[in-house]
Amino acid sequence: MTISHDICPICSEGHLQFCVGKNTVEHKGKSTELNMQYSVCDACGSEQADTVQLRTNKRAMMAFRKQVDGLLMGTEVRALRACLRINQAEAARIFGGGPVAFSKYESDDVAQSEAMDKLLRLAAAVPAAFAHLAHEAGVGPDTTDKWTTLKMERAQPQRPMLHVISESQPMSEEVWRKTA
Repeated sequence: MTISHDICPICSEGHLQFCVGKNTVEHKGKSTELNMQYSVCDACGSEQADTVQLRTNKRAMMAFRKQVDGLLMGTEVRALRACLRINQAEAARIFGGGPVAFSKYESDDVAQSEAMDKLLRLAAAVPAAFAHLAHEAGVGPDTTDKWTTLKMERAQPQRPMLHVISESQPMSEEVWRKTA
């Protein structure tokens, strides 16, 4: 596919023709062919890519890397966020990552961390976990009474007693029974 575009900045005579070509890329031992955008001058034959083409190519590569790494793709992050009925700013407040993080995740400009990916999947799979995170971030309906009660119940957790035992001091049978 070719479309006449701008004047060539190299020779200043020809016109740039938009092209899409296959390029083999590799990540962690997996390879695929991606459609990459570029332009070719019809006079001097130079190949070049403008900023829009470079961004499109980078996004295609990032999507491939996310796929290989087992991370949610940008479209999946967007769909997950839509299912949770939150906008990008709310998602950033709930899950972290910065004010424009979700815009970048969803457009495949950057890959979310493995931890962020797991948190997103957990929030989608466990509604109570998402509700808790949203409440902590101050996003969503006011459920103060419910959360206050829950926090008060957790205020005095029952924790097992820990015993420090050194190598020079063998564990007595009484201590062993208490820790088992």
